[in-house]
Amino acid sequence: MSDSRSIKSALLEAEEQFHILVDSVEEYAIYLLDPIGNIVTWNSGAEKIKQYMADEIIGKNFACFYTPEDVAAEKPQRNLREAARQGHIRDQGTRVRRDGSIFQAEVVITALRDSSGNLRGYSNKDDFLAALSHELRTPLTPALAAAAYLADNSAKFPSEFAEDVKIIKRNVQLQARLIDDLLDLTRIARGKLQLHLEPVDANVLVRDAVEIARSAILAKKLNVSTELSAKKHHVLADPIRLQQVFWNLINNAVKFTPPGGQVAIHTFNDARNHFRFEITDNGIGIERERLTSLFIPFEQADPSVTRLFGGLGLGLAITKRLVDLHKGAIEVESRGRSFGSTFRVILDALPEEAGRNGKNFRASKRPAKQLRILLVEDHQDTRHTLSRLLTHFGHQISVAADRQSALDIMASQNFDVILCDIGLPDGSGYEVVSETKRRHPVKAIAISGFGTEADVRRSIEAGFDFRLVKPVDLRELQEVLDQVAA
Repeated sequence: MSDSRSIKSALLEAEEQFHILVDSVEEYAIYLLDPIGNIVTWNSGAEKIKQYMADEIIGKNFACFYTPEDVAAEKPQRNLREAARQGHIRDQGTRVRRDGSIFQAEVVITALRDSSGNLRGYSNKDDFLAALSHELRTPLTPALAAAAYLADNSAKFPSEFAEDVKIIKRNVQLQARLIDDLLDLTRIARGKLQLHLEPVDANVLVRDAVEIARSAILAKKLNVSTELSAKKHHVLADPIRLQQVFWNLINNAVKFTPPGGQVAIHTFNDARNHFRFEITDNGIGIERERLTSLFIPFEQADPSVTRLFGGLGLGLAITKRLVDLHKGAIEVESRGRSFGSTFRVILDALPEEAGRNGKNFRASKRPAKQLRILLVEDHQDTRHTLSRLLTHFGHQISVAADRQSALDIMASQNFDVILCDIGLPDGSGYEVVSETKRRHPVKAIAISGFGTEADVRRSIEAGFDFRLVKPVDLRELQEVLDQVAA
């Protein structure tokens, strides 16, 4: 019970830190409304964009941001009613600043309800999170795509350059991981992290997680043994999030084990037929008095650890919360500094018949063929890099930098695939794909820095067949294209 309280307290502290961040953001207008649309909070971004000081606007109705025509048509209150009914809405249109000048805005209005379902007010912070994710991820895509290609062809370079390429790739991936951790922690603190549960083969997810960590394992020349002995290895889980749990723990062991060290990974069933994942390393170990704080956000076993190994201390906190959401348990053991550590995850195993009916999430390798691809991307470096690499792989590539150009090209040519960014300067990728699919049978792949649950749902509703979150992993993109080509 005390552990639960400490996690809750830490998450509340993270929420407070998030509010401090929101208040300091100058590029996005973020504010809360009461149930009838009166403004309750006001950040510096709202002050900069809409030109009202907080003491001028708090308490007034947000309808003052709409044009007289929209107010006469009752659009502000209609938007609130729709947000209350649907949970959230996304609205594009003209807005008015304090000095009467107008600007185009895209706003997400989210209904806020208490535990009893009563309406407490409205928020646009989800839009901020989506925008923050997009702005942080987008520049990483061309860097990761180019580094991944160069790393795969490192034999062609002098050895010193090959190592530099691996360093670049590793650090871009690390940056993407830190962004994911920060956004995941925020979703957890706000109760927004959702699981999509189905029967999955946990042994397969462990094996895949080891493969994801393979380059880091090889870089440190670690001796990693894997014994997947669990006979009942199907569990009810979100496959992406459970693989994240295993990868986090494997990455944690790799990070804190010295070069040439030992890591042992083991799955088995206990006497109560639980599925148990266990990972043991001979790394730096954990002082016993610090074991209880290990799963608290922004905490690491020792302040010197942060200086030596880096990171934000979020991985284990997120891992524990994900295990909790799966109704499982996570344990840690260590005899102290220099004695290594052992982490265990315990989950309910499904009966054999349920496991046999579950899905195997290992992607099968299919032969590639040449595809006609329209790449729609407004970020110039990403457009250039992906276009060049996809052409190198034998595909026919056309490019567009905005919504209208994409629709014009689609009207005059036939394509097998549309590879489309979501945020475009004159609209959105949702519009491109929904309009295109009404006229042409084409497969659609979203590439976006927008990664919230609502964004995923909206991409499916718009007609996207696949979704890749920036920074796009080149191998993952190739696998998706192989599936399209099959």
